[in-house]
Amino acid sequence: MTNEHRCIFADVCKYAGQELYCHDYCFPFRKAHGESGDGGLVGLSQIPKKYRACRVSNLPIKGENPETYEAIVSICENIEVFIDGGVGLYLYSTPNKLNPKGTGTGKTTSACTIGNTYLAHRIQQHIKGIREIKGTTPVLFVKMSQLQNKYNSQFRGTKEMQEQSSKEFYKLKKTMIETDLLIVDDIGLRGSTEAFTNEFYEVIDDRATDEKACIFTSNIPLDEIGGVLSEQIESRIYGSTEQLDFRGRDYRRVK
Repeated sequence: MTNEHRCIFADVCKYAGQELYCHDYCFPFRKAHGESGDGGLVGLSQIPKKYRACRVSNLPIKGENPETYEAIVSICENIEVFIDGGVGLYLYSTPNKLNPKGTGTGKTTSACTIGNTYLAHRIQQHIKGIREIKGTTPVLFVKMSQLQNKYNSQFRGTKEMQEQSSKEFYKLKKTMIETDLLIVDDIGLRGSTEAFTNEFYEVIDDRATDEKACIFTSNIPLDEIGGVLSEQIESRIYGSTEQLDFRGRDYRRVK
C-alpha cells in the first residue's frame, strides 16, 4: 500500500504512488507522519485529520470566492516570503440569505491548506539541511473554543487535576507563542472572561511584536472582535493581518 493519499509531500514528490519508494519506511514520510502515520510533525501541528489532505490542488473555494482563492494560491506559491515575513491573515465570512451564519465557506480549509504547505516546506528544509527545525512544531492549529475549555479546566476537579490542567495550558500557550505559524480557528465564537482574554492577548501581542504570522478564522468581521473579546486583541489582529472575505453557501450542508 502506497502513501500518496496521506503524505504531506504527495503533491511535490516524484515518487508518490510508486510502490518501490512510497511506503511507511520513506524517511521524509516518517519525519512528517511518524512511524504510525498519525504522528510526527504533522501530528504535533494538531491540524485535524479531516484537513490534513488540504492542498491548493483540491481547494474548493474558487467558484464562489475567486479573488480569495487567488490570494491563497499566491501565498502558497510564495509560502516562505509570506509566513517568514510575518504576514498574517484574518479569514471571515459574509452571511447571506442562503447562509445566514456564514458557516462552511472554506475558511478552515484555506487556513489548513496554507498550514500544510508551510509545514511541508519546513520539513523539506530540515531534511535537506537548509534550515533545521528546532524546539517546537513549525505550525500549530488551535481551535479557540478548545483553548478556552483548556484554560477553564484549571479551575475544576481535584487539586491534582487542576495542577495538571494548568501545566498543559501553559505548555500550549508557550508553543502558541514560539511556533512559526499559528492558526486560531473560530475566534469570536463566544465571549470569555477577562482572565482568559488577558492570557490570549499575551500570545497575540508577543507574536505581533516578533512579527510571527497568525491565521485567524471567524464567522464575524474583525471590527466586531473587540465587542466579543477586547479592543486590544482586535487592534493587534488588525495591525498584523490582511483580511480575506469568504462568501457563498455552506459546503457542509451541500449533499
